[in-house]
Amino acid sequence: MGNIVGRLQSYFPSQQLQLILGSLMGDARLECRSKEIRQAYTARLRIHQSEKQKDYVFWKYQMLKDFVQKGPRHTKVWHDPKRNKDHFSWYFHTKTSESFGEIHKLFYKNRIKIVPPDILEMIEPFGLAVWYMDDGSNNGSNITLNTHSFSREEQEMIQNMLQTKFSIASTIVKDRSKLKIAIGRHEFEKFLDIVEPHIIFPMNYKIARPRNDLFAQSRQIAVI
Repeated sequence: MGNIVGRLQSYFPSQQLQLILGSLMGDARLECRSKEIRQAYTARLRIHQSEKQKDYVFWKYQMLKDFVQKGPRHTKVWHDPKRNKDHFSWYFHTKTSESFGEIHKLFYKNRIKIVPPDILEMIEPFGLAVWYMDDGSNNGSNITLNTHSFSREEQEMIQNMLQTKFSIASTIVKDRSKLKIAIGRHEFEKFLDIVEPHIIFPMNYKIARPRNDLFAQSRQIAVI
């Protein structure tokens, strides 16, 4: 495993690798069509977000365009008959390569995306910020990471990583029949301080601090 991680660091510049890893911990997926078909183990990375996240998709494209043949495209997701409105999403994928195949070996087991322990150890603040932009929610005084697809054991690994690497305490909470990671109000500011320098402008709502906003509004009202 260590040899594979070392190869990843040689395949991708640091920031691109953090973007890839953070995306895969979030909404992105790897598509592998070569296993047991051709000798080389290859895959491609697919980025796919809602219309609301269009700017975010284009930002990722700019970061990864060295590996991409075609830029982001939109596709119709569904039609709302009541409003007579089409809803779209935006996506792009990288070229298929052995370097993404190496990542696929780590992230997928029996075609199911898993949490690779060695990858968690590699996550830096930029990668954490991408993961949060992909799959995190700011609830005003607490943060949740929508880790529903991962097992409890994997979520405990994530908990341990957040504590040991970033000194962030978290809990595993139930969300209907699934589980997710919650970062409570005592760690809220600490988490946002870590990711804020890496959050792009269109995603600023992820780092909004409502209590501060209300304080600023009250000061404006007082001045008026």
